[in-house]
Amino acid sequence: MSSSYTTAPAGLQALGTLVVGLKVEMVRTLPADTLLSSLPGMAQNKAALRPPLANAISTKLWGYPDVVNRLLNVAPLLSITPLLSVLPHTTPLIANSTYTTTQPWNTQQAKALFRKVMESQPNLTKERFLNIGTVGQGVSCPVLRRLIAGSSISLLRDILHFLQEQPTLLHTSLKNCLINELYRFEFFSELLVDMGAEIALALPVSTVRMFPADMMDTLRTMIVQDPRSFLQLPRVKQELLVDKLTQRLGMYTGEYTEMEFHSLGVMATFVVDEVFVQLRRSVFLNNLELLQGFCYSATKRLQVAAMLQEPAVFGPVGTWTAVNVSLAGRFLFFLSKDTLQKISPSLLSLSHVERLFLEQSQWEASEVGLHCVKNTPQLERQAWFSKEEFVLQYFLGFLRGAINTPVQSTVVTPGCEILHSLAPSLWPPDSLTSMTDEDFSNCLELIGQDPFLQQYQRSPLLQRAKQVHGPVSSLPSTVVPQLGGLAVALSRAELASLRLSEISSISAMGAVSTWERTQLPVLFQNVVKAIQLSPNQLDSSTLVAMGHIVCGANVAEIQTFNAAEFSKAVLWLGQLRLACSGEQFGAMVRLLSNSLAFGITSSWGQEVFIEIGVVAAGLPDMSMSALVKEQLEGITPLAISLIHPDHFKVVFSPLKIGHFTYEQAVAVTTRQREALSDAQLNALAIVLTPWDDRLPNPRQEGSFGGTVSPTHLCLLLGLLIWLLFSAPPDLDRPAPRATVLTLPPVPPYLPIPDPNSTSHFSILMHEWANYFVFCP
Repeated sequence: MSSSYTTAPAGLQALGTLVVGLKVEMVRTLPADTLLSSLPGMAQNKAALRPPLANAISTKLWGYPDVVNRLLNVAPLLSITPLLSVLPHTTPLIANSTYTTTQPWNTQQAKALFRKVMESQPNLTKERFLNIGTVGQGVSCPVLRRLIAGSSISLLRDILHFLQEQPTLLHTSLKNCLINELYRFEFFSELLVDMGAEIALALPVSTVRMFPADMMDTLRTMIVQDPRSFLQLPRVKQELLVDKLTQRLGMYTGEYTEMEFHSLGVMATFVVDEVFVQLRRSVFLNNLELLQGFCYSATKRLQVAAMLQEPAVFGPVGTWTAVNVSLAGRFLFFLSKDTLQKISPSLLSLSHVERLFLEQSQWEASEVGLHCVKNTPQLERQAWFSKEEFVLQYFLGFLRGAINTPVQSTVVTPGCEILHSLAPSLWPPDSLTSMTDEDFSNCLELIGQDPFLQQYQRSPLLQRAKQVHGPVSSLPSTVVPQLGGLAVALSRAELASLRLSEISSISAMGAVSTWERTQLPVLFQNVVKAIQLSPNQLDSSTLVAMGHIVCGANVAEIQTFNAAEFSKAVLWLGQLRLACSGEQFGAMVRLLSNSLAFGITSSWGQEVFIEIGVVAAGLPDMSMSALVKEQLEGITPLAISLIHPDHFKVVFSPLKIGHFTYEQAVAVTTRQREALSDAQLNALAIVLTPWDDRLPNPRQEGSFGGTVSPTHLCLLLGLLIWLLFSAPPDLDRPAPRATVLTLPPVPPYLPIPDPNSTSHFSILMHEWANYFVFCP
C-alpha cells in the first residue's frame, strides 16, 4: 500500500482497527483532519494502542484551537490525553458546555474543568451542579460539602445517582469526603442503595459491621449485582468485608449451604477458611465449573486441593481418571508438586497440558481473574509461576528423571504456535534454543515480552537470536523491538551499538523495567545519538517511548528537557515504577513547576498530583511539607512508596500522615516505616485501623495483624475507646443483636450522635478516630 494512500483520510479509514499500527514518525507528518479520520478505528482497538502513538496523536490534535468544536471526534482518546494539552482550552470548553458535559474526561481533566466552572460560578447551585454531567466527578471536597449541607434526602439521592453515572471511577478522596458528610445525616442508613456499590464499598469495615441484617443483605445484593467495585478492592478489604457480612447474615456457624454459597456471588470464596471448608461436598462437585471462575487466596487453594482428594469428590489423585483430570481443570495447579507427581503422566499429554494452560489464561483474562491476579502478592505470583513451570516440565518429561521414572527419549521442542498458550518462560532454555530458525524468529517478540524469563534463560535465548539475526550492531530495525527483556542480557558495549533510531525500538526498550542502573545511561545516550537530537529537543512522544530509560539521563540533562514536552509525557511516565534517584525526580519536579508547564508547586491542584504520578516523589522538603490535605490526597500510592525514607520522615508529620487515604498508608514501605517516629507510626496505624478493623503493627509491611505498642497515653485511650464502640458485643457469636451503649464524656468539640440513630456507631468511631490521630 503506497504512503500517499495510507496518509490520506480515506486510506486511514480503510485500515480500520489496524490503524493502531501507524508509526509515530508518520503521525507527526499528518494533518489534523487525517488524524481525526483514524480515531474511530483506534477506539475499536484501544487496548493495542501504544503509549507513544496515543501521545503523538492526542498532543497534536489538542494543539489545534478548533479541537473544542471537535470533541465528539477526539473523545476516544480523552482518557489518555495529557492534562497540559487540555488546560489551555478549559475556558472555551466550559463555554461550550453542551458537548463538554457529555465527554468521558479522566479524573484530573474533570477537576481542572470543574475548577474553571467555579471561577465563573463561585456560588454554584445544587441544581446547576446536577447539570454539569461528566465534569461533576471533578468536584472538590469543600464544594461538595457546601452542596450537601442541609440537603433533603431526595436531593442527596439525586447527587448520589449523579455521581454513580460518572464515566470513570470516583477518586478515593471524593468518596471519602462524600461518606464523611453523609455520616452527619440521621437518614444515612436510608441512602445505602442510592450510594451504589462503588461508594458503599468505600465505607470502612468498622462502619459496615454495625449494619443491621437488612442493610447488610442490601449491601450483599448490591455487590452481587455489580461486583466490579468489590473486585477492585485490595484483598484485605475484600476479606474483612465478607467476614463481617457473613457474620451479620448468620453464615458463621454450621454448614455453608448451597443457598448461602450462591447468594454471595463472587464473594463466595472470600469467606473465612473455617466457613469455606464447611461447604457440602456435593455442592462443591456440582458447582465445580462455577468455582473455577472465582478468586482464591493461598490458603483457599490448599483447601480446594484437599477437597478434590476427598472420597466424596474424586478421591486420591493416584486413582484419578481422564474424566477427573478434565473436571478438575485449572484446580490442578492448586495441588502440591508432590501430589501432582502421583497423577499418571498418561493423563496429561502435551495437548491436555496445553488445554489446561488455556483454561488458566482464559480465567486470568476474565474480569475476576484480572483483579485477582492484580491483588496477588508478588511472592504468591512467583510461587504460582513455579507451579506452572513444574506442571509443564514434569508432564512433558523434562523432570521425571529426577524421581526415578523414565525420561522421554526425545525432548519436546515447541513450535511457535504452542508458545502462545504455553509461555516461553515455562520451558527449559535448551528446548527453546532447539527451535527451528523460522519458529524462533517468528516467536522472538513473544519470548522477549515474557515477564517471567530469568537471567539463566535470557542469555542462551539472546545467543540464539544472534545466531538467527546476526550481531547486535547489525540487527535490523524490525528485530530490535522484538528483543524486549532479552536485551537486559546485553553487555554495555552491545547496548551502545543497538539501533534505536525508531520510536518502536525505543519504546520496546523503554518498556523493560528490569534494567540495571549502569545500563540506563548507556541506553539514554544511545537514543539521543541515534535520533540525532539533544536532550532539550526531545518531544513528548519520544519521552513517553523512553519510559524507564528516562532514568538514564543525569540531573543536568533532565534540567534541559523541554518543560512543556516533559509535562505532556508525564501522564505515562508517572504510572511507571521508575528507578530514578531522588535528585532525578527533583529535577523533573522543577520542569513541571515551570511557567510553561503547571506553574509553582504551591498552586498545584489535586489534578496535577494525580497526573504526575511517581514524579511527585521528587518534591522538595519545603514543598512537600506545605501540602494541604486536598493536594496530599492526589499523590498516588506508588509515588508514596518511592519517597526516600529520610525524606519521608521529614516531610510527613503525624498530622500529614493522618490525612493519608487507606491506599496511601498501605503503600508505605518497610524502610519508610523504620525511619518514622512513634508519633508518626501511631498516626499511620490509625489510618489503617478503620478498614483493617484490628490493631496493626505499623512497622510491619503487608501484615497488619500484630499489636501496636503506643508510647503515648492519649493514643492508647483512643484505641481503647474505638474498640469499645466498634467491637461486636460477643466476638464468639456474631449474629446481630440490639446493643445499648453509654457514651463516655467527650470534648465539647466532638459531637455526641443520637444513640437512636442508625449511623450512631459509625459516626462515633469516625469522630473519635479523627480525634486521636494527632496525639503528640
